[in-house]
Amino acid sequence: MMGQGMMGNMMQPGMTGGMPMMRMRGLMMKIMFAIADTDSDGGLSFEEITTIQKRIFDKIDADKDGKVMPEEVQTFMRE
Repeated sequence: MMGQGMMGNMMQPGMTGGMPMMRMRGLMMKIMFAIADTDSDGGLSFEEITTIQKRIFDKIDADKDGKVMPEEVQTFMRE
């Protein structure tokens, strides 16, 4: 019987630790927004967004030549 024993304890598809995936994504968006909203005004300014983009770019640009090449993106995604 599926509802009994080991099989009954398996998570349902779309569940992460008992939390529905959509709810988890919403929570992650709220956390990311709170981190990005450095002046805590409830919105993201152009400066706040470009600061985030610059930090990401700098992490990906491994050789610091001011350009992001496909190989650098692949390396970044693997790490």
